[in-house]
Amino acid sequence: MFQSHPSLRADTNKRRRCLLRVGIMAMSFTVGLANAQSPNIAPAGTVNSADYSRNFAPGALISIFGANLASSTQQAAALPLPTSLGGTSVQLAINGQALPLWYASPTQINAQLPFELPVGQVQVRVVTAGGNSGLDTITVSARAPRIFTFDLSGQGPGIVTTTDYRMLTAANPAGPGQTIVLWMNSMGATTGNPVAGDPASGSTPGSQPSILTEPTSATVNGIPSNVVFAGLSPGSTGLYQVNVESPFAVITGPLNVQVTIGGVSSPANVTIPYRQLGFYYSLLGGKAIPGDTMNGVSGPTSALAYQQSDVVTWGSTGLDAWTNNTGLGSQYSAVSGLAVSLLNGNSIVYDNNGIENNTYGTFYNNANGQANSQKPGLSDLFSMSNYFPLIFAGHVRLAQSATITTMIGYFDALGLLALPFDPNNPYLQYRMNIWSNTTGPLPKTTGNFVGDVFSSDTTAGSFSFADTGVRLVSSQATDAPKPIYRLTYQLASPLTLPAGEYWFSHDASVRTQPVKSSPAQSVTAEDLQRFITSQKPTPGEARRVFLYGVEMRMKNSWNLASPVTVRPARPIEQQ
Repeated sequence: MFQSHPSLRADTNKRRRCLLRVGIMAMSFTVGLANAQSPNIAPAGTVNSADYSRNFAPGALISIFGANLASSTQQAAALPLPTSLGGTSVQLAINGQALPLWYASPTQINAQLPFELPVGQVQVRVVTAGGNSGLDTITVSARAPRIFTFDLSGQGPGIVTTTDYRMLTAANPAGPGQTIVLWMNSMGATTGNPVAGDPASGSTPGSQPSILTEPTSATVNGIPSNVVFAGLSPGSTGLYQVNVESPFAVITGPLNVQVTIGGVSSPANVTIPYRQLGFYYSLLGGKAIPGDTMNGVSGPTSALAYQQSDVVTWGSTGLDAWTNNTGLGSQYSAVSGLAVSLLNGNSIVYDNNGIENNTYGTFYNNANGQANSQKPGLSDLFSMSNYFPLIFAGHVRLAQSATITTMIGYFDALGLLALPFDPNNPYLQYRMNIWSNTTGPLPKTTGNFVGDVFSSDTTAGSFSFADTGVRLVSSQATDAPKPIYRLTYQLASPLTLPAGEYWFSHDASVRTQPVKSSPAQSVTAEDLQRFITSQKPTPGEARRVFLYGVEMRMKNSWNLASPVTVRPARPIEQQ
């Protein structure tokens, strides 16, 4: 995880047996010297602690590699940092100022440069009881942003966490709109005149954090991303954090992340794991209500209709026009449209599923039953209006005029386990629409998936969602029950519908339009699921990772070699 300088590979096995400490290199052994010998800094042995480059800024954490650098292995026990560990110190040649030290061993020292250090060439030396080392000349710039990476190469997976310090992995990736923390080094001047070696402000009540003195920007996959905070990590010393809101992207996998300050950018090939927003699946309804003879199978008497506007994903059927050619088999003759409840106050005026009055029976339960594909209640329908755009509408027949104050649709909260749907995602906006069928048996075509009778896009109200407590139960004992959620639209003013036939839909869309094309490989969600399940978990428990005194948590993960665009495989998704 934290490798030695390329010219110093000794004690590798011992290091692996120790508690993993990224940056501090805390090892559980000591090395004594028979006789005090002069310390020796390796050629170009002073490097940036984040990526072992020779790029530095004031306040940077540095690592010095060489021989005879200390008589034993020690690390700082607390902040403020000491300027001597085991008789070893690091000094600036220009004035003899001793640097704060995190760690000292015979072959490696971790120290911090002063924040007041002027830019230009600076010489450092190591001082021990055996004497002084030669001088190592480094060049200090105003800004030299570097993201810590797992292998300290400055490339590949970066040390990036959630705001509660959970390490991002493929099993715990960043998602659209999520705030993530990039852990960085050598970003230069901040407010508050911090002192090297002292804990950064902002960790105690009333104190303000030290923030960078120039605007900081970030990109994820080349997409500009909002920077929420950029400055020293409160309570640490020399460690910067840049909190970034990840953007919307229809892509899953390792994405490049880059930070720029003062016209200087961090290396371009640092990556974070990322998972695109999951797909929204609306549930099919229950038994036909009295007077409604339409069913879920294909044909002009189907209780389901759909349209789509993405021929690449869905083909030509339903392209820009409603169709009831759903492809459903005869077992779906018991299905009456989508699962829908319409309420007037507390009174139900339309209900084809029984979830709200607890009369759904075993419709969504197939425990010890036939094959799941033979159970109508175990099907749901992909429905998003501008994210691989396709939506379904369910037939609704009102025997008499009805006043409606609340509309409820139902969706599968887990969707696909490989790409779970997040109902709280900030890029989501929910939609409900009602169409007439005045032009024939299909919903009236209006374009843009907007109903001609009602649309939540234009009618005031508020959305909310909640777990119904009802579960989709598979006949496969290995399949965990999946929760059914209700999506509720509370109208600001009552809506009265005359007796007649209508088509109702609910779906999710995204606030930012997805990219129209991507260089990433396109795979189905099932392909992604098969890839994940084909990988055996890495043995071992979760590891504890410390980055300069900040503890982070990391669990084992599956690996995705490159980004992929994940798409649904078909309109009808069997449970």
